[in-house]
Amino acid sequence: MTSVFRKPPDSDRNIKASLYFGNLDPQVTEPLLYELFIQFAPIRSLNLPKDRVLKTHQGYGFIEFRTIKDAEYVLNILRGIRLYGKMLKLKKAESNFKGNSQQVGATTASNAMDIGAKIFINNLNPLIDEQSLADTFSKFGTLIRAPSIIRDPESGESKGYGFISFNDFSSSDMAIQKMNGAILMNSKVSVTYAFKDDPTSGQHMKIKHGDKVERLLAENAKSNNVLISSTKQNESGKIAKPRKNRRTGN
Repeated sequence: MTSVFRKPPDSDRNIKASLYFGNLDPQVTEPLLYELFIQFAPIRSLNLPKDRVLKTHQGYGFIEFRTIKDAEYVLNILRGIRLYGKMLKLKKAESNFKGNSQQVGATTASNAMDIGAKIFINNLNPLIDEQSLADTFSKFGTLIRAPSIIRDPESGESKGYGFISFNDFSSSDMAIQKMNGAILMNSKVSVTYAFKDDPTSGQHMKIKHGDKVERLLAENAKSNNVLISSTKQNESGKIAKPRKNRRTGN
């Protein structure tokens, strides 16, 4: 059984036969989960990520079954089950973040420049996870990284607030306009621009993101990118200036 409690390499993993489980009570253990799932289908691997320092699980994990049908059967049969009074959250792993990297998929631009379009979401329902936020807020624009929900380091439970960063201010403005005061899983959330971090101390400053300076810098960066992409490179790799039109002088 011990060989089951591992994180298989991506090349050896059948993501379509895997499930994500979350909202775990701190008392839940790997053997308990194994005994629960094995009653319904053969298990290939069960991965419960743990805090490197405290060695406690972070409230979620992944399980891979032998076949896709096994995963679908378990997803249906265990829907609504509770462990230590908390409802077990089950989803298909292919629609979730993979492992601890928490990739949002096509809605995420991991190489995009952080211009400061960072928003703060407060009063989140404890059942809302990073994937739920990604699904909700990616409708307004491209995220430059996976959403971040602040969690208790010991229990892994959500503290009720998190952050999302977009690749432009029009998206973050729209998200604030549409989602501030909206109801997410029976909780009325507050959505505003996040406070900036002080690079010297790591603490939040009293100035929020989205100010005139950040917007001006973002516009300048966008303009520069357009300029560079419209120019041509010569054989030496240097950017060459566009040739003037002989008739118009432009």
